[in-house]
Amino acid sequence: MRTAPWLALCSLWTAFAADAPRRAVLASAEEIGAANRKADSIPWARTARARLLAAAESALKTPLDIPDKGGQWPHWYSCKKDGARLVTDSPVKHRCPVCGTIYTGEPYDSVPLYFIHGRNSAAARNLAVASRLTGRGEFAARAIAILTGYADRYRSYPRHTINGEDKVGGGKLMAQTLDESVWLIPVAQAYSLVADRMSPAGRAHVEDDLLRPAAAVIAEHKMGIHNIQCWKNSAVGVVGFATGDKALIDAAINDPERGFHAQIERGVTADGLWWEGSLGYHVYTLQALWPLAEAARLAGVDLYSERYSKMYDAPLALALPDGSAPGFNDNAGVNVSTVADLYEVAYARWGKAPYGRLIAGSRRDSLEALLYGHSDPPKGPIVPEESALLDSAGFAMLRARGTAVAMRFGRHGGGHGHPDKLNIVTYGAGRAFGLDPGSIAYGVPLHQEWYRTTIAHNTVTVDGANQGVADGAAGQWLAEGQVTRFTGSADAVYPGVKLSRELRLSPGQLEDRFVCASETEHIYDWAFHAPGKLTVSVKTVPRDGPLGAANGYQHVTEVASASTDEVWTAEWENGGAKLTLRFKAAAGTQVFTGVGPGRDPADKVPVLIVRRQAANTVFDAVHRFTGR
Repeated sequence: MRTAPWLALCSLWTAFAADAPRRAVLASAEEIGAANRKADSIPWARTARARLLAAAESALKTPLDIPDKGGQWPHWYSCKKDGARLVTDSPVKHRCPVCGTIYTGEPYDSVPLYFIHGRNSAAARNLAVASRLTGRGEFAARAIAILTGYADRYRSYPRHTINGEDKVGGGKLMAQTLDESVWLIPVAQAYSLVADRMSPAGRAHVEDDLLRPAAAVIAEHKMGIHNIQCWKNSAVGVVGFATGDKALIDAAINDPERGFHAQIERGVTADGLWWEGSLGYHVYTLQALWPLAEAARLAGVDLYSERYSKMYDAPLALALPDGSAPGFNDNAGVNVSTVADLYEVAYARWGKAPYGRLIAGSRRDSLEALLYGHSDPPKGPIVPEESALLDSAGFAMLRARGTAVAMRFGRHGGGHGHPDKLNIVTYGAGRAFGLDPGSIAYGVPLHQEWYRTTIAHNTVTVDGANQGVADGAAGQWLAEGQVTRFTGSADAVYPGVKLSRELRLSPGQLEDRFVCASETEHIYDWAFHAPGKLTVSVKTVPRDGPLGAANGYQHVTEVASASTDEVWTAEWENGGAKLTLRFKAAAGTQVFTGVGPGRDPADKVPVLIVRRQAANTVFDAVHRFTGR
């Protein structure tokens, strides 16, 4: 059901949609004039304009290359053996830079075409904006040539999926409607800026043979609340605004199952985090949403709600002290400082001080800074100093002076979720220590064999099996000054086993108590992965082969083991910073050290695994951060 505010917006929308002429979708003529004046007087804006014009000059000098077929899924373009990104030696030869394996044929031959199509899309927008900033006709002419070239070919491109099938969900230029949408948005933005320089016949050709057919391919593939649908909405809606097609606009914004309003209302948790639980996909969704919100703004429709603004709050609430993301689930995310271009739009529309502080500390050389950037945003720290509990999203960020720990305890996150409830990521002494592996190219077997396993994360694995997809829950939460206490639980991820993790964070120290309870005996493996040099106080003996045969254990190599019933320690040293874990004594403790794949599969990250066989056990450790 639509809420009363939504119905009010729809009433305003009906008045607008009754007459929907072609409109600017990226920036108005007045805003482009203001961008030029800004660049004439402010150094960072001058740099942003120069960067944009340099990109346009480069595109102008590059021979126009519009492939005669569509591209393929870039996730295929990695080595099946070690996950390394392939290098294109020739159009029919694709080499692994690590092991030297040569890949030929499909889908490899078509993946480089994906990147060519993508470069053409970006070039069209850069050229179109440059033509408006400078008045140079040659920029507009090349943008029009790209648009017309694709209009000449688009209908003839076969529709294809990532598996080469002609079916709904595939694209023509790309292998899925997601990538078709990402491609189409800059193209439609370019068209809106150069349409007045085209003949009526030229405009009709681009609209009828490229923009609307591409929107139709995308719209035929209907999804629900998902980051992909957000991209599809923006592509369809931006085309609608650029061409004056009110049916496309209405579908993109008001469809009750999948439109913009539905995505914000049902896809954004009360804490502001996108429901899939990945900061990488959260940012990806933000990148999808703003082009439609801006196109609507330019048409007099305000999509910038307060709930939407919370999506910009969440990455700040979950940032580690250096601004980096904890890395949970697929797509580990990036340092918040690297997505300042998104916050240029956010600060322009909501004016919230934290957004301004983020952009003030950035280079401000993006297109978004040039078009929308405030001339004098406030300055100050970017990352909050307070702890934050995002209960509905299922994340906790505990902060103390120079120290932080993030725990993932709640909702699974759908197809991009990992089996890692009660997983923690830690930061202290100026370094990230506890490491979440994130994800690699989805087409590589190692992604399922390691990155989507429980043992690859800093939590407990039971009987060598991966956790189920059940959600966890928050328990105690108490944040007072420099001390924060939190308890998370996961009682349904393993049948008959209850897991809970109690954390107490103070400056330089984390008290970590992991409780495992069952009526029957199990093998519990407590794991912790961290970069640096790992040493343990107990004497270990090297073992032959990996730690196990499945569920990620086959990728834990260079294994050594020990047994102890006493107090013992493990220490990581990394660049002068040290993390020391002191474990309380517990009978029957087995200690394993080894290495496993890191964020880059070529990296070998030290891992500590503490094993107990019992019905009930408690892993009780204190993490101390020192040095630097």
